[in-house]
Amino acid sequence: MRSKIFGIALSAAVVAALALPLVAAAHTQITVSPYTLEVGWVDEPPLVGAKNGVSIGIVTTADNKPVDNVSTLVVTISTGGRDKQLELGPAGEDTPGQYIADFIPTVRGVYAVKLSGKIESTDVNTSVDIEEAVDAASLQFPEPLPDAAALSQALSQAQTSASNANSVATIGIVLGVLGILIGGFAVLRGRRA
Repeated sequence: MRSKIFGIALSAAVVAALALPLVAAAHTQITVSPYTLEVGWVDEPPLVGAKNGVSIGIVTTADNKPVDNVSTLVVTISTGGRDKQLELGPAGEDTPGQYIADFIPTVRGVYAVKLSGKIESTDVNTSVDIEEAVDAASLQFPEPLPDAAALSQALSQAQTSASNANSVATIGIVLGVLGILIGGFAVLRGRRA
């Protein structure tokens, strides 16, 4: 019985050890001397329209110690020629050297993370592309939700149609009132004659 439990535990440990590099592979590791940074998404795969963020791990290259002084590090996300500066904060008290900058990717594509400013006293000016954000439809079940762009376009078309219908109704009311006035005027004229 013990050997069976030991075998199951050993198998689980081997699977976990093999899966760990696959998770980390989605993050990009760069060196900004004397630091090593690991940059990627907080949640993977990154889905368009879902809350996510940039995850940045910073350690000293020499001894792999977490770095805590990043108060002047600026994180900017970029895609499709548009940039947005993000607010960087610690991932948590129990994860020193780990930082998160939350945002919601709204278009499919590859996002670039631009890092500038300072880590401790070292100047930083680098950029790294992170994994492509994808549409959530391939993972949705049982029915995929319409994407935000399609909903926005449908809403815009509905608003235009409603505005046109309102204009036609207003014209119809004005013509109806004019018709009643002309009819009333004709009746009054006919009685006088």
